[in-house]
Amino acid sequence: MSTRLSDAISGLKLPYGVSPAKPVPFEQTDEYREMRRKVAEGRMRKAGLRGDYATAHCGHGNDAFRRYMDGRGTYFWGLPGRGKTYAAAAAVRQAVSMGHAAKLVTAKGLLDAIKAEWDGGERGALLRAERYDLLALDDLGVERPTEWAMETLTGLIDARVAAGRPTIVTSNYSLGELRDRWGGMPGMRIASRLGGACERVEMAGPDRRLS
Repeated sequence: MSTRLSDAISGLKLPYGVSPAKPVPFEQTDEYREMRRKVAEGRMRKAGLRGDYATAHCGHGNDAFRRYMDGRGTYFWGLPGRGKTYAAAAAVRQAVSMGHAAKLVTAKGLLDAIKAEWDGGERGALLRAERYDLLALDDLGVERPTEWAMETLTGLIDARVAAGRPTIVTSNYSLGELRDRWGGMPGMRIASRLGGACERVEMAGPDRRLS
């Protein structure tokens, strides 16, 4: 049985030459594009990428990403302002864009997050760092080289190497300098591990923050 509304609609006649408008697929609407933009933005923030890092793109980053896809890490080192973190962010951004679990975090920030667990903070920071498909560990060597910090970071690198998960590391120090800074067996262990798992890339040139 038809309703009065359906009868009225069926009785409508469009003027000659006028076709009924076709509905626009949701995937082609501004609302959908805005939703996709916000989702992508949220994924970048979760990966530690904000500001310019969320759209980072450079040759060194592309190279680091290709090494990651080949199962190898990258050790970027050089003076401050040479683009080390930007290159690491560019590689992480590409990994996230492809749906991989990736994260950019400073070595000090990671250690602080682990310490915060002792005071009731969110748990699992170290385990997540071990399990990311790609981890970019920024500013290694800036942290205070306490026995606990060295053991934690060396254990993290060991776990990722054993699992075949590439790591990108940025540092102001060459591997030899980092070894000497940490000193003793811990310094030799982490330098050896990183040297075997990462391609070493010196970032030279002027300070980009001052140019």
